[in-house]
Amino acid sequence: MSDEDMPGDALAPVHAALGRMVYTAATVEMVVELTGLLLAADQTRAAKLKGRTIKPLVKLTLEYAAVAAYLNSSMRNVLGVILADVEAGMDHRNAYVHGPWGELDGVLSAMNSKPFNVEPGGFRIKTVSVEHLDRLTAELVELRERVMVWWTRAWALKHPDAKVEGLEPDTAPPYPE
Repeated sequence: MSDEDMPGDALAPVHAALGRMVYTAATVEMVVELTGLLLAADQTRAAKLKGRTIKPLVKLTLEYAAVAAYLNSSMRNVLGVILADVEAGMDHRNAYVHGPWGELDGVLSAMNSKPFNVEPGGFRIKTVSVEHLDRLTAELVELRERVMVWWTRAWALKHPDAKVEGLEPDTAPPYPE
């Protein structure tokens, strides 16, 4: 039985949770792009970020961070950790949006193919439920906030004398050296 065979009213909460998760994932991509834009040394590099999906955005953002003179090694290392977590979260998102849904042993599931070295059976299967989707949405919100805290700190390092109303220093604990 596929999701198309299930009554619409039964799937409405799942579809709503999916929409919230997809929207939140889009905001994560946006803040990673904004981070890359902050780090881009010129308009040519900034233009390379436009229209990219998360993996190319992460790659370019890390390349730009590597040559940003105002960043110390701690800031670069933390960005690498955060963006690795972002990639993992977005891959989790992909499990729900890049494959068909259907019932597997009576459980609504999303399935998409993966290389055999990643998934021995060749397919990744994820349970589709409001609870699972809401948990992923919360994870993506946390990732977005981690990127924004890092962005705020990098912006302050790049523009130490600038004062912007509404852009106050963050109150998160300092990054380890």
